[in-house]
Amino acid sequence: MSESSQAIGTTRVFYELHTYHGSYWMCAKTTQDREEAEIGARNAQADKVGMGARVALCTEYEDYGHVSRTILSRALWRDGAVDPSAPLIMPVPGGDGICRTPADLRGDRAREAIAAALQRYLDDNRLTPLELLHSEAHALRLNDAGTTLQGALQKAAIAQVQGSDVPVQRRFKELLALTDQLLNDLRADAKRAPIRACAPGGYGTQCAALEAKHPDSAQYHIFRALALYLADAKGWIGKLDALGHLVEEDLPARHAMPLDAIMAEIVNATNATADLTGPDHADRLTQIRALLDLHAGRYEPPSNRASDGIRALNWLVRQGRCPRTRSTIERRVIRELTNIAPLKAERALWNQAQTLHLLMELFKATPPLADDIEMLETLEQRALRLINPESVAEAIGQCKLPSEKVRTLVRIVDLMPYVASKAKMTEFVRAAWSPEDLIRESGGKDRPAALPVLVGMHRDVAGAEMDEDTKSKLLADLDNTMLDIVRLDVLNAPNRSFTDRILQLMKLCAGSPLPEGKARACAVEAVGRAVNSPEFLEPFLKRFKAEADRKQALLSLRSLLKSSGLAGR
Repeated sequence: MSESSQAIGTTRVFYELHTYHGSYWMCAKTTQDREEAEIGARNAQADKVGMGARVALCTEYEDYGHVSRTILSRALWRDGAVDPSAPLIMPVPGGDGICRTPADLRGDRAREAIAAALQRYLDDNRLTPLELLHSEAHALRLNDAGTTLQGALQKAAIAQVQGSDVPVQRRFKELLALTDQLLNDLRADAKRAPIRACAPGGYGTQCAALEAKHPDSAQYHIFRALALYLADAKGWIGKLDALGHLVEEDLPARHAMPLDAIMAEIVNATNATADLTGPDHADRLTQIRALLDLHAGRYEPPSNRASDGIRALNWLVRQGRCPRTRSTIERRVIRELTNIAPLKAERALWNQAQTLHLLMELFKATPPLADDIEMLETLEQRALRLINPESVAEAIGQCKLPSEKVRTLVRIVDLMPYVASKAKMTEFVRAAWSPEDLIRESGGKDRPAALPVLVGMHRDVAGAEMDEDTKSKLLADLDNTMLDIVRLDVLNAPNRSFTDRILQLMKLCAGSPLPEGKARACAVEAVGRAVNSPEFLEPFLKRFKAEADRKQALLSLRSLLKSSGLAGR
C-alpha cells in the first residue's frame, strides 16, 4: 500500500495474473509479488489453462474507483489473434455480472456495453454514457428516438445470454423494464432533488455541498450537475473545454474523478479522434498522436480552438489526476494499431516503417506505453504484416545501384520497431547482399575505387539496430572484402612501385578511413612499417630535388598519414 498526495488520493500497487478464454480475460490471481504472478503464468501455460496468460502491473486509485494496468508479459499457446477490446472479468462470488438495477447500469462494464450498443446514437449526438445515465432530458430524448433504444437492448440481450439457458426475449424485456425504471427515477429526482448546473470557479464548492446534502449518493448528484452543465457544449472539443473550466488547483481526488470519468468516455468515442485533430487531419497517425498528446498532457486542439479550459485539462492530466482517461487512451491506441487500415496515406513500406518508428519513439516519451508488452506486440504485429516480397520489391524498385538497394533495406531494418520485425526485414538484406556487386558498382576493374562505398556501407550496417548475428556476418563480409582489396589490389598491385602502393593506400584511407577490423589492421601494419623503412622514404624523397621541396613533402606526408588514420603513434 502506498499513500500519495491528497490530489491523487490513496493508491495501491500490486500484480495480477490473467488467463485468456477466447472472448475475455479472467483474473486468476492477485499478489504483491511479481515473481509469484510470473510463476503462475508459467504454470498456466504448462497446464494449458485457457488459451494464454499475462501478468499485469496494477495501480489502484481508491478515490477514482479505477485500476490502471500495464501488461508486463504475455504468452499465447493457441493460434488466433487477441481482440484488444476483450474485457477483463473479475470473479465476484455470487454475481453473474448482469445489470438488474439502475445503479448497475452506471457501473464501468455496463457503461462500456452501453457505449458499444448505442455507438452510432452517442457518436452522432456527441454524448457519453455517463451523461445519458444522469440526465432526464438525454434519457427521454433517447426513449423517443424511434426504435434506437429497442435495437440496442436487443443487441445487449443477445450478448448477455450467450452460453446460458436464458431466452433472449426474456432478457430483452428485463432490460426494457430496467431502462423504463431508470427514466422514471431520473424524472422523480428532477422533482424531488432538483440540481443546478456546475459553474466555472464553483465546482469544488458545489461538490462539497452535494456531499453534505446527499452523503450516500453525492457522486450520482455530481454527475447530474455535470450532465446539465455539458448539455450546451458543442462537440467533443467543446465538452473537453467545458470540463477544463471546472478544474481547480486544490480539487481533491474524489472531485477530480467525475471529470476524469467523463473525459475517458469522450476519448473512447469512435469519432473522438477525428474531432481532436479537426477536418484537415484525416490520417490515423495524426489522430493517434493527438491521443498520445492528451495522455501526456500536451494536447493542442485544432487551429483557433485553443482555450484556458484545454490548458487546465492538460495540467490536470500532467499531475496524474486523470488515471481513467490515461488507461482508456492506452487501450484506444492499441485498438487503432490493430485496425488494418493504413496509418498514413502513403502505403509504401518506407513510409509505413517511418510511421512505426515514430510511434515507437512517442511511446518511449509517453510512459508507461513503452513498458506495456501488449502495446509493443501490437506495433510489432503491424510491422510484420507490412514486410513481404511485394512491399520490399516496391521499396527498392527505384534504386539503380546495388548499394542503394542494400542501404535502403538496412535503413528500413533500423526503422522497424521491435526484434521480430527487424529480423524479418534483415532476411531481405541478406538476400540482396553481395560485396562483389558493391565493388563492380563503383570500382569496376579498379577495385580500390570501391573502398569508399564499402566503408560507407560498413558504417550504415554497424549503426543499424538489427539481429547481432546477422550484423556480425555482414560486417565480417565487408571487412574481408576490404582486406582483399588492401592486400591484393593495393599492396600487391602489379606494375607499381612500393612507394606508390603505400601512398595510394594512405590517400584511399584519408578519403574513407577504414573501420576497426582486419583490413584496417593490415593497412596500419603496412604503412607503419613503410614510413619507418628506407625502402619507402628514400625513393619518395628522391622525387624532390631541392631541400625545401623535400621538407615540404615530408610535412605533406605527415599530414596525409594523420588524416588516413593509419599512424601507429
